[in-house]
This record gives sequence, structure tokens and C-alpha cells, in this order.
Amino acid sequence: MKRIGLGITYYLPNLSGLTVYAQRLAEELMKRGYEVMVLSARFDQKLKKEEIINRVKIKRLGGQKIGKGFLMWSYPKESLKMVLKVDVVNCHLPSIESFWLALWGKCFRKKVVITHHCEFNFKANLANIFISILSFPTPLTTYILADRIVGPTKDYAQNSLFLRLFKYKTKYILPPIKVSPSKRTNNQKRNNIVGFVGRITWEKGLGYLIEAMEKVDANLELVGPYDGVSSDDTFKELKNKQKKKIKFWGKISDARLVSFYQKIDCLVLPSINNLEAFGMVQAEAIRYGTPVVASNLPGVRAVVKMTKMGEIAQVANSQDLAKKINLVLKRGKKYYQNRARNIDLFDYKKSVDKYERAFSV
Repeated sequence: MKRIGLGITYYLPNLSGLTVYAQRLAEELMKRGYEVMVLSARFDQKLKKEEIINRVKIKRLGGQKIGKGFLMWSYPKESLKMVLKVDVVNCHLPSIESFWLALWGKCFRKKVVITHHCEFNFKANLANIFISILSFPTPLTTYILADRIVGPTKDYAQNSLFLRLFKYKTKYILPPIKVSPSKRTNNQKRNNIVGFVGRITWEKGLGYLIEAMEKVDANLELVGPYDGVSSDDTFKELKNKQKKKIKFWGKISDARLVSFYQKIDCLVLPSINNLEAFGMVQAEAIRYGTPVVASNLPGVRAVVKMTKMGEIAQVANSQDLAKKINLVLKRGKKYYQNRARNIDLFDYKKSVDKYERAFSV
């Protein structure tokens, strides 16, 4: 039985695209006979230091939260302990501590595979800028040490500060999209709802979405956590900015999320920078037959380009965003479903198949 050591800053019960990605990967690997150990931050003192969730062993380390980052003082020692127990090291970046896992992995001749989720950004608040500066040297060193790097799409990699330097060892694996069986029937009925799914944070560009909705004859509903989001007052700012009624659902169950995807007429992902590298929610929505409007960002635009099931809007442009939302609402879901292609590529089992090959080669 092959043992995988997975390093990630935030794991369950944290909710983000990065966490969901790692969770789906870890749990599917367990089902296939692997043993998976996760090393992550104990970002809440109420969390257990060690825990097993869905058969995945989790060890959480204490430290100091700074912006979106988390400094774990005991990481060098604890990462060494984990590396000695595993056959493959899988680091999920961005992560300040990833360097230690990669270093120990190379020292003890373990396979080191890096999963690149996104990059740092210097346009945030001071805490996040500090973390970005602090984390700059570690990805470069980690990528040099890595045997294999996993990037979400070639589109993103070609525009990435780091991945473009390591094309020779980068493998493109689509994020693991896990969609529950649907009994939905395809029809032209419009519910007059525009939706968003994701964390309510500044990099999602939700201010532009709210401005755009002033020119859209539909209601706006947002799903995703907004309480306790590190160093981010976006939710409060949006509440003050909105001119028309907007419904904030907060965090909801997977079952309710399926219903949400199915009832909305359009999903919008208006992200404004490279902290968004793909946007799994748009692939999920498309699998349920709901078209999307996505920002013209490297990687994020890839889903619409692959499926032809939506529109691409200019980044940080509320007027163009409104134009593209209205276009999707006018044409309807069935229009896009008839044109949809490559949808079967978005399947978590196919993604994990490729991971298995990356771990072995």
C-alpha cells in the first residue's frame, strides 16, 4: 500500500476551493487503497490536534494566522516526521511551509509532487501583502526540488509567474469535479436568478457583480462562507454597497448546493486576479446544465472555452459583466446545453487517475 503525505495550509473544516480539491483527492485515494496523511494548520483552537475524517488522518499544527496565511512554528520537525512515514509527498501551494516537505522529501528520496493552486497577490491588505512577500522564495525553491508539478490548465501555466519556468516537469490535471446524480429535466423555464458560489472575499470581484446587477433584470443570490473570513471585510462592504435586495445564503450543504445550481439561470464567477486559477464551481454548474459567466483570467476562462457553455467577461468591468449576464439569460440554459462539449472531462475520478500516474512515474 502506497502512503501519501499531503501538505496543505488549510484543510477541513475550512471551506474553500483549495480545501475541497485536496479533500476529494485524499478521500478518493483512500478508496483506491492508499494511506493518506494530511499535515495542516490548527487555525481554530477548538479543532483537534489529530483527527480522522472519512478515513483520512489529519494532523494540525498550531501557530499564528497572518492575513490569509498561517505560520506554523513546528512545521520543520513535524514535516520531517511525516516524510519518514510516506512514499510520496504532495504539497499544495500556496504555502509558506511547503519548502520543508519538499526538502525532506528530496533528502530521503521520496517522490515529491507539487499541486499548484494559485499564486500570491500584492494588491491585498498589509497582512496579505506581508504573507505574499514572505512566501515568494519558498515556491521557487519548492518547484526546483519537485519531481513533478501539477497545474490546473495550460492556459494558466503559460501566464503563471512560476509554472512557465518549469514547463518540462508540469503536468496538467483538471481539478476533481464531483457532481451528484441529477434528475433535472432540460427546459426553457427561467427562475430569474443569477447565482454566485464561493467565499465572500475581495478577490472574487463581487463589488463589480453587484454593480452589474443594476443593469440585469434578475435577482442575485450568493452561496458561500462570509463569517470569519481572515482579514477580509468584503461582506460588510457588500451589504453597505447593495442597492437592490441580495440574498446571502452562507455555507450550505452539498445537497442544497445541488438544488441551488439547478434553480439558477446563470452562475457568475467575477474574480479579479490570479488568486483564482480555475473556479471549480463553474465546472460543477455546467455539469448540472447551468451556463456561466466567468472573468477573462488565465485558467478561469478555460472552462467556458472548453465547453462553449457560457460567456467570458472583461476583468473588473461591471458594464461588460452585465452585458454577458444578460446575454446568457436571453439565450437560456437549453441553448448552451445543446452546444456543450467536453463536459465529461470534468470528473474527479479521471483527475485522480492522472494523479496516480504522476505519483508513480
